[in-house]
Amino acid sequence: MRRSLTVILLFCACIVSCTPKYKIDHEKPVRPLDLPKDDAAHYAAQTEWWYYTGHLSADDGTEYGYEVTFFKRLTSEDRSPWFFLCVPGHWVKEVGLLGHFAVTDLENKKFKADQLTNLFSKSKADPDRLHVFINGWSVEARDGSHFLKASMPGYSVDLKLSPAKPAALHGPHGIVEKGVAANYYYSYTNMDAEGTITVKGKKKTVKGKSWMDHEFGPMELVKSQIGWDWFSIQLENNTELMIYLIRSDGQVVAQSGGSFIDAGGKVKWLKLEDLDIRTVSTWTSPKTRAVYPAEWEITVRPLKLQLHVKPVMAEQELTLKPVTYWEGAVRIEGTTSGNTLNGKGYVELVGYDKKASFGSFK
Repeated sequence: MRRSLTVILLFCACIVSCTPKYKIDHEKPVRPLDLPKDDAAHYAAQTEWWYYTGHLSADDGTEYGYEVTFFKRLTSEDRSPWFFLCVPGHWVKEVGLLGHFAVTDLENKKFKADQLTNLFSKSKADPDRLHVFINGWSVEARDGSHFLKASMPGYSVDLKLSPAKPAALHGPHGIVEKGVAANYYYSYTNMDAEGTITVKGKKKTVKGKSWMDHEFGPMELVKSQIGWDWFSIQLENNTELMIYLIRSDGQVVAQSGGSFIDAGGKVKWLKLEDLDIRTVSTWTSPKTRAVYPAEWEITVRPLKLQLHVKPVMAEQELTLKPVTYWEGAVRIEGTTSGNTLNGKGYVELVGYDKKASFGSFK
């Protein structure tokens, strides 16, 4: 009897010790964003990411696109396969961190991507300031700038990114409706980039422009909506355009839209009916056989803005685990009120590889 009681007590102690540390907030966000405080990690947000993309020009004339992303997930409501049982995710890792790094090498017509996880790595997502790292990959805010580092075989970046405009809040107080729920979303749409890129062991000084997205919340759209197209566009007249199209069963949902940021940093929110986006051509991945949109005509009616968007190269697909997606550098040609207007940007396409998409987990 005493032995049985001891076993029971030990079992109870084990269960208590495995109680989640963080409680996820599933309520619709209401408080306004508070920056730069909200640049930091949030431990009531089930899902959070910091997304950096940009275009770099080296001192030798070569050009590159890059993406560095840090994803954070609280796993207390997830399940993880462990041996032959499905155990609570937080028993394995309560705070999951994942990093993606990709380079579009225009000189060599090459695209390469890699990832890191914190399953067996040193990592941190600081709740008091912007400082996220997984092993040698990191982003940290100091003196008003973001310092970004990432490396993989063949490529590395070490960049200082300085916002040239205030953060653009997408939606009232930075809260965006996405059909199932809502989450916080803002961007630094115009960041001056300087630093170095290392290509096959050769370090090059670079300058350019970058874009940073930060989203956090329950992100419950993935329960029923399994794909999205996202555009970040930086135009030569010092304006920027962000568009997101959320797809549910192949149809774009009404909560899709975007933001236009004028030269002074003022944000104009755009609804789906303000936009006309037509796919001009497609590209079939030789790796996954997924068929992606590959060229677009975009009209923003309230702004009399017409843009032609085309990737700098077709092969910019990240075949990483667990989700495959296309994320690549694009060039823009267009007009505004009849005047010629060009630019650069990035496009993200999620949900086209049905074997490795959010829908494959349903």
